[in-house]
Amino acid sequence: MRTFNTADICDENDDVQIAEPIFKSFGENKKFHGRIRTVTAIEDNSYIKKLIEEKVDGDVMVIDGKGSTKCALLGDNLAMKAFENGWQGFVINGCIRDSDIINKISIGIKAINTVPIKSVKNNIGDYSKNLNFASVDFKEGEYIYSDSDGIIVLEKPLINDTEDINEGLVPFKIITFTKFY
Repeated sequence: MRTFNTADICDENDDVQIAEPIFKSFGENKKFHGRIRTVTAIEDNSYIKKLIEEKVDGDVMVIDGKGSTKCALLGDNLAMKAFENGWQGFVINGCIRDSDIINKISIGIKAINTVPIKSVKNNIGDYSKNLNFASVDFKEGEYIYSDSDGIIVLEKPLINDTEDINEGLVPFKIITFTKFY
């Protein structure tokens, strides 16, 4: 991923939306960016799971769970599937679970908090709607940048993702398991 810094982006651009600092950071990647895909999912992650199944090229899923802390909208299995399908990260107005495992997955996640309870599966939700939380309007197709300093949204990308930024290297993650006897 190309290097960026949200503080510098804010200094150099007047048309930046800045999210209120209400999110905690999860996942191995503390810095992520991409095109926004929106989902409304209140205590039901059915629509999130369906969208994660799509193969994407570095998109970021923005989920409005209306700030509910009653259940988690994302766990380790969905986070791993998202990583495998090319998602860069998530911004969740709600909770996640399995945070210790998620913190070892090469993905970036900003969420309000953790809670161990899984969501219901009633196939309720909505896609591609404009969302508003944390004093930001999240619109499908705009661009999000997130790092340790915060989350910002711009109408157009600042980073040219079509350039070869890894010099021909294929990204991979080595996971090792040790068995004790």
